[in-house]
Amino acid sequence: MPIPSAAALQNTVDPTREEVAALERRVAQRERDLVSVTTELQQLQARYLSELGSLYAELTALDQELAQAEIKAGLRVPDAPEVDEADGPATLESAGCSSTSAPSSALKAMFRDIARAVHPDAAPAAHSDERTRYRRHSLMAEANRAYAERDEDRLRLILRAWKLDEDAATCADPEAERARLHRRAAALTERLAALDADFDALRSSAIARLKTRIDEARSQGWDLFAEMVRQIKREIEAARIKLARLGRAQRHASTTESRRGTEARRIDLLGGHRGD
Repeated sequence: MPIPSAAALQNTVDPTREEVAALERRVAQRERDLVSVTTELQQLQARYLSELGSLYAELTALDQELAQAEIKAGLRVPDAPEVDEADGPATLESAGCSSTSAPSSALKAMFRDIARAVHPDAAPAAHSDERTRYRRHSLMAEANRAYAERDEDRLRLILRAWKLDEDAATCADPEAERARLHRRAAALTERLAALDADFDALRSSAIARLKTRIDEARSQGWDLFAEMVRQIKREIEAARIKLARLGRAQRHASTTESRRGTEARRIDLLGGHRGD
């Protein structure tokens, strides 16, 4: 059957179990798509850091050394010291909000509770209908993502949503079932909106824009990533050459100054002897 849109379900007076199950499949697919795109971008980021990170670090060090040499030679005015306007950490990672921080014991315990209750393998054979399977898969995918992002509040909401759904499923009251379907449809609609926002955030990220440029270049028959590596290597070589030339010029100037000083002292000595 065709999958109903979120707007259509919102306007449906009484969404059916099949319509809600179809929307659950849509959410589950979007979850998988998001994981796939995120994994792709993480792989590109890892490659970027591995192949270009060290080169950029080397270029930065050379630029700093070159700046100091030019200041010493009088070719550049020293930069004004930067004023640190914020006392707090500059990044989310330094603030301890990164998803790479270690999970707390409470987070681990909550995730284990969800896995025991929600995981598809935990479903009894008597309750393995299509709707329940998709429901379990969708919630488990969401729980995995919340755990990876260290989002304890979202895990708590997932567990609560599952318990409410379980309680409602055992109720034979048609009114209660309709209310449950409406709540579930609204929650899925909200989740789809959140997933769309996540996709938008990914697409606007710097690494996603880089991937787009790399893909476009590949379609035209050339390798943008390899060209970026070659370009930064050229910049490193140019910085080394400039630094070496400046070093030779400074040594020459120092030697010339030393000779002038020696000559001036010799002239002074000669003048003193003539006076005697």
